[in-house]
Amino acid sequence: MRGVSTLIGTVFLLGLTLLVFGVYVLGVVGRGGAAPVRPLQAAVRVESEEGMLVVRHVVGETVPKAFKLYNGAVTWLNLVVKLNGENLSVTGGARVGALTTGMVDFGPGSRLELPVSVGRGSTVTVVYVPAGQILGEKEF
Repeated sequence: MRGVSTLIGTVFLLGLTLLVFGVYVLGVVGRGGAAPVRPLQAAVRVESEEGMLVVRHVVGETVPKAFKLYNGAVTWLNLVVKLNGENLSVTGGARVGALTTGMVDFGPGSRLELPVSVGRGSTVTVVYVPAGQILGEKEF
């Protein structure tokens, strides 16, 4: 009887080891990195009006958590406005409607006003960051 108990114990420990290893491998392989972000179906228009750069969400899906406003300063999150390839830095005077402070979900009909003068030959690009997707671009 002793020999059988030792054999059963060995098989049990081997099975337990394989089970733990299998769960570990499944956990590592199952992650496989983040799922690719799907592009948004959206379009924005960029305009210059009276010394202001205006970005309008014309049609399509809302950009969730696009950016944060704090007393007119912009912190870009899922949406970024680039001037000549560089992220536009706005430290005051920005607004969406009457909103100058708060998290902004940028959706159809939204109008972002930025106190920026755009010179001739400048290019403004609006990018949906998670997908690296250009939603709008204009050369002045």
